[in-house]
Amino acid sequence: MAPSDHEIIVDWAIDRNWSEICANIVEVFGLPGSRFVYTPDVDYMTFCFKSIKDANLCKILLSEYL
Repeated sequence: MAPSDHEIIVDWAIDRNWSEICANIVEVFGLPGSRFVYTPDVDYMTFCFKSIKDANLCKILLSEYL
């Protein structure tokens, strides 16, 4: 499993509605743990999915923010 294929990185630098981003992800994929985990960092937030299919769906879901 290549991490870059399963990870979605969203940069904090640009002003975004983070509540909406996280709510959208939880609506589609459920709570973190079963299908994905996330890691907040100083400069970005990383969503790591267990399947490439879910990662690709998330890229589409967050396309306006990436």
